[in-house]
Amino acid sequence: MGSARKIIVDPVTRIEGHLKVEVELDGNRVRDAKSTGALFRGLEIILKGRDPRDAQHITQRICGV
Repeated sequence: MGSARKIIVDPVTRIEGHLKVEVELDGNRVRDAKSTGALFRGLEIILKGRDPRDAQHITQRICGV
């Protein structure tokens, strides 16, 4: 495979709070990906246990950002 490299975006702008995204690539394939949020607003509790694709529909109705 290709050489591994890591891309870090910190902070991610245009959101409420602070978000960091790290992606580790092996060639053109994602080997690992993480996101870290530093602001707790409780939305996480509503989303816990749900399909991750539900997040976009639920949070857009709660937060106008």
